Amino acid sequence: MVRTVEEVRCADGWCLAVDVLVPEAPRAVALLGHAMMADRRTLDTGGDGLASHLERRGLAVVAADLRGHGASGPGAAAGGRWSYDDLVGADTRALLEFVARRFPGLRRGVVGHSLFGHVSLANAIRYPREAADALVLLSTNIWAPRWEPDLRMRLAKRAILETGLAIARTVGYLPARRMRMGSCDEALAFWEPMARWHRNNDWYADDGFSYLAHARRLQRPILALVGAGDRLLCRPVAARRFYAEVPAARLEVVGRATGLGYDPDHMELVTDQRSRPLWDRIADFIARG
Repeated sequence: MVRTVEEVRCADGWCLAVDVLVPEAPRAVALLGHAMMADRRTLDTGGDGLASHLERRGLAVVAADLRGHGASGPGAAAGGRWSYDDLVGADTRALLEFVARRFPGLRRGVVGHSLFGHVSLANAIRYPREAADALVLLSTNIWAPRWEPDLRMRLAKRAILETGLAIARTVGYLPARRMRMGSCDEALAFWEPMARWHRNNDWYADDGFSYLAHARRLQRPILALVGAGDRLLCRPVAARRFYAEVPAARLEVVGRATGLGYDPDHMELVTDQRSRPLWDRIADFIARG
């Protein structure tokens, strides 16, 4: 296996850091992206996590830091500014183009954890001709009242979003590290639309394009895995409602009831070695569809 750190330049000039893992004879390639307030280190915990496992299963792997995260600075505290639309229309498009150039002829898959899950889904909905051959979405949904049946949880999610927005407006960004919410701060322009989505019960770009309204046209195969132990960020009951509006997606709630041996929470799908049987399934899904 060959592992290198490379750089992907977006159309607007922002540079993204990526780990590239290449087995001797790759059968497909997987583009991996991380959760909110995190970076690509979560995708290969201890150097022997999800990314390395997929490489051992014969996949070339490109694991990326989205802008403002990890080594793709500047971060929000250092003056970095970015929006959700930037992640969808600039970062994801540049990363997919990089994968296509770097590994021509190979079947392309996307593995998105949480944030990169819905960012890559939004990208595939808006730019279907550029989409990967298969999408794997881990712990992925959008917070909006239409998908959360429990009133108390709807109110809790609204409070989290609005409180975060108030803090971000005061500080200039969401100081996730100081708040001990994650390893990477988030930009104000990134946080603002998530609060709007919840208020307006929709999921859309800043120019008004509704990802929700166009989700049914997506034809790529999608495997969505949600941990049975996720109590807040991607609750199984909310995920079921979300993916009911994405017909191409096959949702599975994974845990003890499905033979996994434990009920993974939001992060454990990508960080816990007990999830290796799922990582095997991801490799096969990307390689064979």
